[in-house]
Amino acid sequence: MTAYGAVLSLKNTIKNILRCSRFSLVGRSEKIIKGVYNKVRLWGNILERLDGTSPSRSRKKVNALDGRIKEAIWRFEDSLESLLVQQIPLQFESIPDIVSIDLQSLRSDANSLIQKLKDMEKEYIYEVENMPQDKPISSIIGFHGTDSKMIGLSDQFQQLKSRIMVDYDMICFYALYGMAGVGKTALAMKIYQDTEVQRKYECCAWATVGRVHQPFSEISRGILAQLSGTPQGDEEIGECLTERLYGKKCLIVLDDVWVTDAWNCLEHSIPYIQNGCIHVLLTGRHRQLIHGYVQNDTLYEVRFLKEDESMDLLCEKVFGDESCPPQLHKAATKIAKLCEGLPLLILTVADTLSKSKQNRDPAYWKEVAEKKNSVFKDAYNEISKVLFPSYDYLPQCLKMPFLFMGVFPQDYDTPTSKITIMLAAEGLWYDVYCLKRLVFDYSLVLRSFKSVDKNYDYEEFDIGDYKMCWLHSSWRHVCRTEAHKNKFYHVLNKLIDAEEKCLKGQRGLCLENNILFGIKEFRYSVRLNCAFFTRSLLFYGPYHQYPIPIDVGFKLLREIDALTQRFYTFPTEMLTLVQLKYLTLTCNGELPATISKLFNLRVLIIHPHMKVRRCGVPSYVPITIWDMQELEHIEILGKSLVAPSHVAPLNRLTTLVGVNASICTILELPERIPNITKLGIQIELTPNDDHNDLLSCFRCISALGSLRTLKLSIMNPAVKQGHVFPVTPGSLKLPHRLEKLHLSGMGFPLEYLDVIGSLPRLKVLKLRSYAFQSSKWEAQKGSFRSLVFLLIEESDLVQWKPAYPSFPVLKYLSMKHCYKLKEIGRPAFLDQCGCTIEIELEDCNPLALICATQLQPCVGVMLLLFTRNLHLSNMKGKLR
Repeated sequence: MTAYGAVLSLKNTIKNILRCSRFSLVGRSEKIIKGVYNKVRLWGNILERLDGTSPSRSRKKVNALDGRIKEAIWRFEDSLESLLVQQIPLQFESIPDIVSIDLQSLRSDANSLIQKLKDMEKEYIYEVENMPQDKPISSIIGFHGTDSKMIGLSDQFQQLKSRIMVDYDMICFYALYGMAGVGKTALAMKIYQDTEVQRKYECCAWATVGRVHQPFSEISRGILAQLSGTPQGDEEIGECLTERLYGKKCLIVLDDVWVTDAWNCLEHSIPYIQNGCIHVLLTGRHRQLIHGYVQNDTLYEVRFLKEDESMDLLCEKVFGDESCPPQLHKAATKIAKLCEGLPLLILTVADTLSKSKQNRDPAYWKEVAEKKNSVFKDAYNEISKVLFPSYDYLPQCLKMPFLFMGVFPQDYDTPTSKITIMLAAEGLWYDVYCLKRLVFDYSLVLRSFKSVDKNYDYEEFDIGDYKMCWLHSSWRHVCRTEAHKNKFYHVLNKLIDAEEKCLKGQRGLCLENNILFGIKEFRYSVRLNCAFFTRSLLFYGPYHQYPIPIDVGFKLLREIDALTQRFYTFPTEMLTLVQLKYLTLTCNGELPATISKLFNLRVLIIHPHMKVRRCGVPSYVPITIWDMQELEHIEILGKSLVAPSHVAPLNRLTTLVGVNASICTILELPERIPNITKLGIQIELTPNDDHNDLLSCFRCISALGSLRTLKLSIMNPAVKQGHVFPVTPGSLKLPHRLEKLHLSGMGFPLEYLDVIGSLPRLKVLKLRSYAFQSSKWEAQKGSFRSLVFLLIEESDLVQWKPAYPSFPVLKYLSMKHCYKLKEIGRPAFLDQCGCTIEIELEDCNPLALICATQLQPCVGVMLLLFTRNLHLSNMKGKLR
């Protein structure tokens, strides 16, 4: 199941060696690794043959062979990278521009791998083509549910029911999809049993298809038998059957669909229903498998239960008709929350609680709520049997990226950009649609929307439109179990997790207890069992403010994520990790000039432990940073950047944020970072600087044609009294393709906002710390036509009046610390039916609240108003 990831990793390793401008391959070195590359490259297609097989086939032998393929590839990759590192001179201050690399000693290993892969190719193809068929155990013909009370999902029930109750003189499909255990079958049962639905549909049929289904002919006969009211064994067909079903309203439910050809169940049945109304409800785990039958507007993703619904379900299963005892209420609430809205997990935990002899003992419930006993672990193990097939039958290219998601701990919401960058550093990034498919097509990854992207169309959807991604805790358990078994990574919480049987050969270490490296026995075990193999070292425990040594002999690390691990000074032992591609640290010390030894680095993120800066003693990003040509992402908070004219451009750099820069440095940047898409800089102004020079910065930045996000702020802003910026056409210039703009402390005249308002793609605008000065902002007609989110914070604004038809798609308006604000104008789109706007007021004049509440929306429009800490008032409210 992980061979595909091994193939990707080795391919990327060889590609990086071949394209590295600093390597000169000696003798037959290039030919040797190209031979391996060509053989491994073909294995991607070979492994993908498994994707075309039925989920009803047993994969036991194929998965075992997959493990052997992975081990062979990893063994060669270890030898290749180890030999490579040995030949890079690290004893000097800097690495030579050109390093001679001799890989000819790998010839025997390369030939051995090629032969093994050749032998296993025949075996693998044979096993895939001859996988045994599992016995049909899943299909159930007929409805066998009980008329039990469904808790939660009432909104989705009503939504689906209203659609199914509409008459159509044709066949109509509806579908419920979502992860295993989320309640799809329960919701379908509720629809099927509903009294009004039963009255409307004269003929109803239910068939549970399942992963290992009966022949479609059998399922079809069962459906016809239910629709016609005849015994399933009755072969009555033809005119008699047609007469029975003529003009009837029929409801057919196909539950737990796993294959795209489930339509075959109906091909034999539907011709007998003439001039009738046929509604078919499908349920399945994956949108990918059922969207071919169903239009987007009749495709429903079953949501997770809300916290109150989870609590109700837990208590109903544990206490029945009784209410939750008061002494258990607090723990029960926490337990319900820990289930994260998954009904299957709630029911499994509830079953254990109800059977326990201590089910009324507050101490026992508290232990469960704090996960200090085995209740949750046992529940995860139990439901893993239900969840696992969803992973096992994923496309090969998605399995390793999905397993990788398990490294992040519970409640660790991970930006999608971080996930994709780390996958690329691991050599596991397949394509830009990889994470999108896990999120959208397979419902395996949870997500939160960015504020500007709550409404989306699948065809236009991009993974970058999600703010955060994470796994449900039950899936995290599955991923971590599988990752450990396949030696992909191992999660450590206690010293016992570092035993030889746990650590041996692991390629990734994820620490949820950062102090483990401070224990001598732990360091010794890591050095002995996995330091040679490990490619990633991830610190995801609580922040630890005291440095801990991590130098235990790692040589092949590709990733270090250590923002929760403080270092007093930059750990120089990391400079020997020349394979490193991803590095994040918390460190107040200076970055050494020798950091350029890490010439493979793609991501460099340095955060300070405390934002303390000595007056008159700036801390600089070393100029050698410009020698690191592979860099794609730089995030160094609080340090000053210099960009002299003689340094080479970083053509791969797409993100530069967090640094301080003088106006002179900014003027040099466009030629140094020509392909930047996200730029965030704090501008250092001295008392002698001419504020008009700020406009020169914007003119230079406007030349960056790839720029999508721009964040500029003045450090310690102090608007000069009497200073007037020029107000002439072209005074302020901005990149035409900007989508997000954050400005702080500029003190610009309000007329400059007209330039910003003309940007055709601008979705987000944040103005902080008197970015603009004026008491009245009346936007030009037709301006800000794409703006969705507007924030104004710390402003002398008195009136905000959007002229018609400006701000036509604005959804979020946030005003904070605007003490003089008295008037908020009515956005034009509030007159359009079906519109929604959220207005947030924090620490503002109470007159602004009065004005906002008077923006009475018309029918079909929703206005949400949030207020906090109103200036000179304790008024709080929320208007719908």
